[in-house]
Amino acid sequence: MRDGKQVFLIHSGFGFQSSEKYVQYRQQLIGDHVFYIYKMILLCISALLVILYLLCNRQFSYWKLKKVPFDKPFLFFGSFFYVTFRKEHVFDRIRIIYNKFSTPYVGIYIFHQPVLVVRSPELVKRILVKDFDKFVNRNVARNLSADPLAFYTVFISKDEIWRCLRSKFSSAFTPLKMKMMSSSIKECAENLSCYLSSHSGETLEIKSVMKKFSTDITSSYAFGIETLCLHHEDSEIFKMAARLVDTTSFIRSVSILSYFFLPRLVDIFKLTFLDKPATDYFCSLFKETLKLREKSKIIRNDFLDILINFSNSEVTMDSCDCDNETIMASQAITFFTAGSDTIAITLSLTFYELALNKVVQDRLRTELREAVHKKGPPTWDMLENVKYLDMVVSEILRKYPLAPMLNRRAEADYLFQETGFTLDKGVSILVPVSGLHYDPDFYPDPYKYDPERFSEENRSKIKPYTYLPFGVGPRNCIGKKFALSVIKMGIAYAIKDFEFGVSDKTSIPLRFDPASIFVQEKQGIYLKISKIA
Repeated sequence: MRDGKQVFLIHSGFGFQSSEKYVQYRQQLIGDHVFYIYKMILLCISALLVILYLLCNRQFSYWKLKKVPFDKPFLFFGSFFYVTFRKEHVFDRIRIIYNKFSTPYVGIYIFHQPVLVVRSPELVKRILVKDFDKFVNRNVARNLSADPLAFYTVFISKDEIWRCLRSKFSSAFTPLKMKMMSSSIKECAENLSCYLSSHSGETLEIKSVMKKFSTDITSSYAFGIETLCLHHEDSEIFKMAARLVDTTSFIRSVSILSYFFLPRLVDIFKLTFLDKPATDYFCSLFKETLKLREKSKIIRNDFLDILINFSNSEVTMDSCDCDNETIMASQAITFFTAGSDTIAITLSLTFYELALNKVVQDRLRTELREAVHKKGPPTWDMLENVKYLDMVVSEILRKYPLAPMLNRRAEADYLFQETGFTLDKGVSILVPVSGLHYDPDFYPDPYKYDPERFSEENRSKIKPYTYLPFGVGPRNCIGKKFALSVIKMGIAYAIKDFEFGVSDKTSIPLRFDPASIFVQEKQGIYLKISKIA
């Protein structure tokens, strides 16, 4: 009882000569507890880091055991630490890795995944063309319940679904279809010319202008609607188009990164490839337009007509768990997204290089005006014969490839007979497009913008499979012809009547936005536009 009373007196403060000493005692006691808790937290964190380090080391032993030269990984991030934290664009990272080695292939790690980077053009040919059946799929995540639209795109779909979609929709981009659509493309190009004329003498952020132009064209071809974004600054469809792949958004960046490199996160968090509200908007727009088109029986020979024919055909996709309307919407939205962004970026980069290279710009303008003088306003057929225009575009796509890398997944164990190395089934292969395009052995002085590389005489000297702006083989870019048609028409209508020059707001050199999946300037491309007689 005495002991109990003493404890009571101590805890109630009666065991101290003053209340101040009691307060000090309590503070020290609390401080000791807090220190102990912090210590335990630090110990737990340290233990977790050690475990992660050991797991990473175990995971990062693949290339060493395979006796393949490899880029030393940095913790969990592998070779992509700076890319993950938006300190470096993937375009530059791929090029750096390519330049560090001279072997036909090199191993890297992207997070925990071993990836084989193929540097040799001969191996690129073998993987993308000759042995395509062993590398038919891209290593991109897909989750039917999380994002059915992405699941059924030509870009992401796999195996039989991909083969069926590819064969059905390739007909949308034949030369004949491009000629049929040339009047719509020409009309949008004329609107672009009017827009530039109304802003003559001003400095414009040219990427946003080209985005409006490309949105008008892709909306017309994919959805069968006239959006007139160049005439309406507050266009709803333009705002939604910007949201689809908004890499300034942290969530969008994480989602896209996960689809390519962290597929488990896609499954765990049900991530969508494109922005959900924006895809819902375009799905609704597509379905409304589809009903109107079917009701009116109008035929425009556009992508929407191809989709309607697909829906009405007797061809079935046995492996599909989705209705035709969802599959159709998926193709339309993917085409719209990929087309509007890539065309806008390529055009803005073209005008940027022409502004820096006035001799090239003047020569191109002269050749375009001569063609117009002989044959009238630019058309599909006429632009096909302006050789210097093709050289200008080819060099832009060499210097700024929209896809800095191509990826494939080994569908079976694959033997590299030259070295005896066997790549295991399921491991990814990466083709370093930005590395090949900047290799001085293939393109002397690669940082220089020089359309003469693609003259008739010089083009034949380019080593095969070192120029890959649209990929190559059965899984190359399905919209290549459409993109080139629009890009050339946009350049023709702009350059023949306007001069593009630099201003105090022009970034020289360009600084790529590390948050973007495409190659584009971080602060925008500002150019001065001047109408000429």
